Amino acid sequence: MIKSNLDQLISDMHQSALKVLISKVPEGEFDADYRDELEASQEQTMSKWFGLGKELFPPSEMLTSEELNLISDKFEKLWAAYSFYADFPKGLPAKCRYELMREYLNHSCQYRPRGWKQCFTFCDYEPENCPFGREYCPCKDLDTLFDSLHDDSTHLQ
Repeated sequence: MIKSNLDQLISDMHQSALKVLISKVPEGEFDADYRDELEASQEQTMSKWFGLGKELFPPSEMLTSEELNLISDKFEKLWAAYSFYADFPKGLPAKCRYELMREYLNHSCQYRPRGWKQCFTFCDYEPENCPFGREYCPCKDLDTLFDSLHDDSTHLQ
């Protein structure tokens, strides 16, 4: 990708993070004022929250591995500024992280101000359809775990 385009996108992401609405409620507290803020925060796409359309984010095939590392890290920081937490398996390649976050720009969600994180897991707990691929699937061993727990419980009877 042309470096100036990538630099501009990163600058736009940084500017978006600076525009995050600041809560009047102290971090981590839940009271009537916070409920009012939540109700005022209508659901809309991440693209709208960020003020950055999906078309600004190039397909991963246009980026080098170095650029993918950089842009996916910046993307995660942008999400964090809006209290969105991307729950990725440890060691997940930058390309996969970037593609998932880019795809989620069309995802509708609610911004939860200050201290209240909205977690996105991406996985539907079906290893054969895992967006992380079989190698990084956090739930691929659940069937084995459940089977072993079931086996252990039958031995106790």
